[in-house]
Amino acid sequence: MKVLEHLRGTGIVTAPDGGEMRAKYDLQITQDEPEGGPGVPPIVSYKHISGRVWSEYDPYFVPTHIHKIMLLQMEDDRKFTFFHREMDGTIGLSKWIG
Repeated sequence: MKVLEHLRGTGIVTAPDGGEMRAKYDLQITQDEPEGGPGVPPIVSYKHISGRVWSEYDPYFVPTHIHKIMLLQMEDDRKFTFFHREMDGTIGLSKWIG
C-alpha cells in the first residue's frame, strides 16, 4: 500500500440534519501497489481513504453521528461524504466529491 497523501487539519462537517460544526481530521489517502513486471498488463488500483474525524469541543460528536452519512469539507476545499465506523472516530468513505 502506497501513501499518496497524509491530510491533517480542521474542516467543516455537515450533519444529516444540515447542522455544521468544526471538526479535526487526520486522514491518509493510499493506493494499492500492483505487483507486476515486464510483460504484465497494467492493473487498475483503487485509492482508499482512512483515518479519523473528531471534535475537540463536543465529546458526543462521534456517538451522536455514528454510522450516519456526513459531509467533510477540508481546509483545501476538497469534500467527501463519510460515516464513523467506530467510536474512536475512524471513518469509512461514502463518496468522494472532489
